[in-house]
Amino acid sequence: MSTIKDHMWLWGTIVNVLQEHYHFDTSKMTIGQGLEILGLDHAMMCGNLPPTEEEYEPVKHCPELLWEMSFDEGFEYKRQLAPIAALHEKHPSVKAVLLDDFSTTEISQGAQPSLLADMRRDMPKSLELWIVVYTMNMDIPNLEEYLEYVDGISFWVWHAKELPQIPEHVARLHEMTNRKPTVVGAYFYDFGEMKPLTNEEMGSQIEIGVEMMAKGDSDGLCFLSSSIMDVGLDSVGWTRDWIAANGDQPFKTRKYANNWTISRKA
Repeated sequence: MSTIKDHMWLWGTIVNVLQEHYHFDTSKMTIGQGLEILGLDHAMMCGNLPPTEEEYEPVKHCPELLWEMSFDEGFEYKRQLAPIAALHEKHPSVKAVLLDDFSTTEISQGAQPSLLADMRRDMPKSLELWIVVYTMNMDIPNLEEYLEYVDGISFWVWHAKELPQIPEHVARLHEMTNRKPTVVGAYFYDFGEMKPLTNEEMGSQIEIGVEMMAKGDSDGLCFLSSSIMDVGLDSVGWTRDWIAANGDQPFKTRKYANNWTISRKA
């Protein structure tokens, strides 16, 4: 039987990638170190991480990895796709290509659903295609047409004040996709308001995420990101302690007993 933390992910990036734009203190945290601190073994490999054996080595123990891919000019994808497909062929734990900014950038620049159809045609059949969707993308008129070609969704809110609406947004996604796998994002920092999260807000994210998993409404919870885990955010230590106290509990969907420890002011 799986445990709660078996359904938890870390959003990993190159070291210190967010420092310049968001003015965090300098970070030295690697993805491997972040996973170890949280006690997790699932990662979304993002933030300009090259898909190489060198980057794979520290996370080779992970049973599942999603690897972010970007596009070249003109929505060309074959050059960027090839090394991820090669990693997948050698290491099946690299289970999917993840498109992070597609819903916020490429679609607004004119990318059509057929682009994803073409990608699927050129990908190994055993390699999945996942896409990031934010709350602000939910009103894209033909979003459903794009989601037809993906295998899974990484879903995120941008403002902490939107956390209570996560279940209804995900319910809409399920209606669009006939319930494709969905991992809900949980930030260590409120990027929308450019301020640290309180312990109550961090607890709310985890509570909502685990409740949704328990009901069968989501398939996981992903923490963002490794590159801000050592810049002095209280939310990181709080999350580490919560996972240590609760992560090894057996996980049962739908009929799960609500006995995990949510102590938001701890």
